[in-house]
Amino acid sequence: MNRKLFFPVLGLMLVIMACSVQINTTNTPPVSITDTLVPPIKVTETPTLPSLTPSPLPPSGPELSLDSLRNAIYYAPFYERTVTLVNGSYSEGSGATAYSVQMLDVYALGDLNGDGKFDAAIILAENDGGTGGFESLIAVINQGGTPHQESQVQLGDRVQMNTVDISSGVIHLDMVVQGPSDPLCCPSQPQKQNYWLIGNRLWLMRLNSTIGGTEHIINVDTPANWNTVTNPFTIGGSMTVLPFENTLAYHIYLIDGTKVNESSFTVTPSGGTAGTFSHDFNLSSAGITDWVIIQFVDTSAADGSTIALGSIILKAH
Repeated sequence: MNRKLFFPVLGLMLVIMACSVQINTTNTPPVSITDTLVPPIKVTETPTLPSLTPSPLPPSGPELSLDSLRNAIYYAPFYERTVTLVNGSYSEGSGATAYSVQMLDVYALGDLNGDGKFDAAIILAENDGGTGGFESLIAVINQGGTPHQESQVQLGDRVQMNTVDISSGVIHLDMVVQGPSDPLCCPSQPQKQNYWLIGNRLWLMRLNSTIGGTEHIINVDTPANWNTVTNPFTIGGSMTVLPFENTLAYHIYLIDGTKVNESSFTVTPSGGTAGTFSHDFNLSSAGITDWVIIQFVDTSAADGSTIALGSIILKAH
């Protein structure tokens, strides 16, 4: 390579590598990213689905700081209260009327809405004076360096949060939750959850649980995310562990959260404990001609909790 071009090219490569930032305050490595699928540029023609294509340049404008996140106003969803954190904490009352909110030390910075600015994903834990610690994922958008809560999802009581990571617009959580036989105090089931911020709503797009040393994963293989399909259409995929009675549930949503339909179908064993599925859908009778999110869900026969979840977002017509 021409020596005059070497250093400019090297500098550009370093800038591109720096454009995705994740902060994990534990020593646990970030969650393995196997399904970081972000919408293409063409999706920007639909205002509620902004492009999340990573910017080739570092974020511009004021950035969110840890101090600003720890001293911001949040809506805490478990007890439906709006609180102002001071140094990461809020408390009121005592005894039977005690209530507190704590921002956990695990958080991440990254672009969630495709505007080239680093947003944040934080975890809030609420307590009403008892033994519970009710945790929620909060998506925080950068508004000129000021944190703005865009959406929130409840995660559970006393779940153990290992890491939070943002990559190409996807929030990855690595956590430990209660299995069917675990007391609330002592979760033991490893779980990974991935969330996308679509419009102003967080969507759970993937959930994997590890049970007995085996990770339960649902992969949606065809068609690809963000495709436009014509009714009727077929969705195919695979799973590492067959669901109870080989029956897999699905839920269909509009992107505003409205549930359109739900049902189940039988999957096909493919050897050992794994399986595949192929299911036909026709949304024309429901008059749907826009974006839909279809979730495929395997639930525990013991307690009804979600063991694995895989999703796809499509535009149907």
